[in-house]
Amino acid sequence: MASVKAMLGDAVARLFFHEWTITAVREVSPHFRRIELTGEDLREAHGAGDKVQVMIPGTGPRTYTPFAADRERGAVSLLVYLHGEEPGAQWGRAAQAGERVRVFGPRGSLPFSTLAPAVVLFGDETSFAAARALRELRGPEAPLSFVFEVTHADEAEAVLAALDVGPRTLVPRGPDHLLAVERGLRAALARHAGADLVLCGNAKSIQTLRAALKASPAPHARQKVKAYWSPGKRGLD
Repeated sequence: MASVKAMLGDAVARLFFHEWTITAVREVSPHFRRIELTGEDLREAHGAGDKVQVMIPGTGPRTYTPFAADRERGAVSLLVYLHGEEPGAQWGRAAQAGERVRVFGPRGSLPFSTLAPAVVLFGDETSFAAARALRELRGPEAPLSFVFEVTHADEAEAVLAALDVGPRTLVPRGPDHLLAVERGLRAALARHAGADLVLCGNAKSIQTLRAALKASPAPHARQKVKAYWSPGKRGLD
C-alpha cells in the first residue's frame, strides 16, 4: 500500500505538474533508455541545462536533464540510466509510448547559457544528458571537454558516441580512480585557457575533486557545481 507521503505527493502532482505524453522509447544500451515526451508547454522557451522532475506514482519525483528540444513539436528527450532497482530505473524500464506522465518544469539547474565559451565538465552516467544539452547549445566546434567516471566503459563510450557529445575522457570506477579523473580534468583545463569548470553527478566525487583542485589549483574561470546524487540517498537535484 502506498504511504501517506506518497499519496500526498500524487495529489500535489495532479495540482501543479504538467502532463506530457511519451511518444517514443528507445533502448540506447542495456543500461540506458531514451524517452521522448511531448507537451504543449514545451513549445515555450526553456534553457539548456534546465531540469524536469517526473512524478513516479507512489514514490515521488525523479529529476532529469532534457535535451533534443523541438519547440515546434513541443518535444524533448530524456536519458534514463537504468541503475539497480531504484524507482527511476523501474520507471525507465517500464515506460511505453502513449503513456502520460506528470512533470514539473523545465526550470533552472545548470546555467549553460551563461558559461564561458570554453567549458570542461566532470560527471558520470547521470550527467550524459547534460553533456548532450551543452553540446547542442554550443555546437559541434565549440571548445568543450568532458571527463566522466563510469562503471561500464565500453557501454558508456557507445552511449556518448550515439549522443555525439564530442571530446571526452572515460575513467572506469575502481581503486583511486578519482586520481585519474583529476589528471583528466587538469589536462582538459590546460587545453582550454579561461574555461569554466562544471562538476556534476556524484556528490562524494565532486567533494573529493574540489578539495584536490583547491589544494593544488588548476587555472580556470568560474566553477559550477550540481550534485545529482549521493550513495545511500535519493536524487539530490
